[in-house]
Amino acid sequence: MDQHNTGFETLERQSKDKIIKNKINGFDLKDFTGENDLYGHAQPLVSNENSHTKTFEGYEQYRITKEKFVEDPPPTITIGEAKVAAPGNITPITAEGKGGKTAFTGVCIAGAISKTAFINGFKDVSVIPNPEGKAVIHLDTEQSEADQQYNLKTILRRAEIESTPDFYHSYNIRTIPLTQYQEFTSNVCELCNEAFNGIHLIVVDGAADFITSVNDEAEANAIIFYFTTLAVKYNCPVLLVIHLNENAGKNNDTMPRGHVGRQAVRKGYCQLNITKEGDISTLQVLRARKAGINDAPLICYQYSKEKGYHISVDPETVANEKQTERDQVNFRKIEKLANEIFKAPNAWSHKESISKIMKATSKTESTAKRYLNDMLGWDLICKNDDGNYRIIMKGS
Repeated sequence: MDQHNTGFETLERQSKDKIIKNKINGFDLKDFTGENDLYGHAQPLVSNENSHTKTFEGYEQYRITKEKFVEDPPPTITIGEAKVAAPGNITPITAEGKGGKTAFTGVCIAGAISKTAFINGFKDVSVIPNPEGKAVIHLDTEQSEADQQYNLKTILRRAEIESTPDFYHSYNIRTIPLTQYQEFTSNVCELCNEAFNGIHLIVVDGAADFITSVNDEAEANAIIFYFTTLAVKYNCPVLLVIHLNENAGKNNDTMPRGHVGRQAVRKGYCQLNITKEGDISTLQVLRARKAGINDAPLICYQYSKEKGYHISVDPETVANEKQTERDQVNFRKIEKLANEIFKAPNAWSHKESISKIMKATSKTESTAKRYLNDMLGWDLICKNDDGNYRIIMKGS
């Protein structure tokens, strides 16, 4: 039997009672005793009302100076030149339902379980490899077990790995009561950390499902603090998949659901937002702490039946196709308008043409003039010698 597996099973048996005893809602009791903060620092003593003695010593551990050593580990995931996920931080991944979130997180997990960094991923997306075999943890609150297993097999194919590595732990927790989500997560993280000498990446698909209401401010603040605690405690990035508001795509809204979504964006290292048109998903880096708007290219991808998973698509090709589609939609709109206003034997002067376009569309005069020029440019109408505009009959 593999040494890691043996150690993991032994640790699980020995630690089960201790872990349950020392956990409340997924947190170590010491995190709430006032003895330690999120980073493990001893808490400063708070003087009582009768005390007049206050010193800086108890607060020095929180002070940041140029001279103080503060570890700044390299990012685990980058897109182009943009750092998007780093140890000690949470990164929200937002999208509408069925927008392509699972495909992107699958690429991140494939990179995280790879010991060589050679995976079938997306262009411009880089994930630091995992040669030491530290734990990679994935929790899913939404998919069926069969769907999750299908995606796990896809991840292994991307990483060109035949069987599930012992350090890759993917759990389906949608049948577990919500009240046990944090305890389950904390226990798994603690066991994996001890069994595999650290955690390389944590992915939570369905972060908003950890609370009863996405709009409850207290619950939202607490759960985002909890995920941040995991990132800091295990010095790894935590990717949080959160849905956008309903109809967000139609309104170009990039803010995820409820207070929990807004809090995740505020506290996150950056926001990775995914939109989808047709069968093309496009990921964009938003609100990044350590990247400018031009540091990260758009990541476009679509499902390939041949490969059995999503593959990269050239963003310029996608942009050109979208522009062509917009041009075609606009042409059909102008063509219909021309046929209505200049239907034979109608012929109108410039002034009459503008007036009739304004009336038919409820647009301003400047827009009506642009529509008239479009009709001329697309050879839908022509201006005769008498100065009037007429429809151009097809075949004439």
